[in-house]
Amino acid sequence: MNSRQIESWALRVIDGVKNGQPNEDSLVELKREWISGEKAARRIAGHANAARGENILWLIGVDEKLGKQCVIGASANDLSSWYPTVEACFDELAPRMIPLNIPIDGLTVVALLFETDRSPFVIKNAAYGSQGGGSVELEVPWRESTSVRSARRSEIIRLLAPLELLPDIEILDSKLMFYPIRKGQHNLHSLEQINSEPLSKISSYCLKLIAGLYIVPRDRSTIVIPFHRCRVNFEILGDSSIWQASQIVLNPANGHPFPSMFSKLGSLTIQSTLHEIIIDGSGRISLEASLEINFLPDFAKDTIMSISISLLPAGADRSVILTQNLPCQFEGF
Repeated sequence: MNSRQIESWALRVIDGVKNGQPNEDSLVELKREWISGEKAARRIAGHANAARGENILWLIGVDEKLGKQCVIGASANDLSSWYPTVEACFDELAPRMIPLNIPIDGLTVVALLFETDRSPFVIKNAAYGSQGGGSVELEVPWRESTSVRSARRSEIIRLLAPLELLPDIEILDSKLMFYPIRKGQHNLHSLEQINSEPLSKISSYCLKLIAGLYIVPRDRSTIVIPFHRCRVNFEILGDSSIWQASQIVLNPANGHPFPSMFSKLGSLTIQSTLHEIIIDGSGRISLEASLEINFLPDFAKDTIMSISISLLPAGADRSVILTQNLPCQFEGF
């Protein structure tokens, strides 16, 4: 991952925190300030082991509890004295680190990207050999949610299995719509006909997300994403209520709609069925997720909603998580 990609990742996370969205990325850790080398080593090792080959990102100088004022900055000069104390706590090998200073709001956030593909990572017990230090010399830490504990046997087995490389997926464009569904709507043939029907014929409402995604496999194996293993959640920022899409469909991107000498296929590497999308190489896919609601929710036009997209490929035990904040556009009222 290059410096531009690291900075882009960090800015997306910080923008989400500023907008009141909690950091739900299991690959990201936010720290207000530098913590002790011994404590940091155990947290980094646990984070890196649980990441199973994916890069992890630490942001120093960000306080999630402060919302819009979350960026408080950190001294980049402290890194040169801090990281040697962290490395010294590892047994034989520490994750490779790529540091990057990111200017934000007139302050500096220090981004630390750790490569985890050489796990498992083992740390030393600093108290071993001293009086009351116990008989445990080494530990394989494991991060679970926001806490760190010793890894269980099943987790170590997964660490020793071949690495499962999830694809990179990027949101290219997206639109969130809210519109009424009228009685007999399925018998109407155009949006103009649907919208011309009186509001008295409304039977329910639909919340719908349309998104263009670009997917890049990390190796040459075929990726199959079953629709039933996908999740899309809608959440109003500042509200505790969460709605889950009841219908999710992934398709290859469409080609040019009008035949001509300049027509292009939508994809040469992606195809789909009624139940899954099959990816044999990089390409664009379209996602549609919808939820039918039987009442008029209490939110207004252009309300900002937090969208969480979870895609779990067949054979994988981790999902690709994508998040974005979008205004909800009212249509057909």
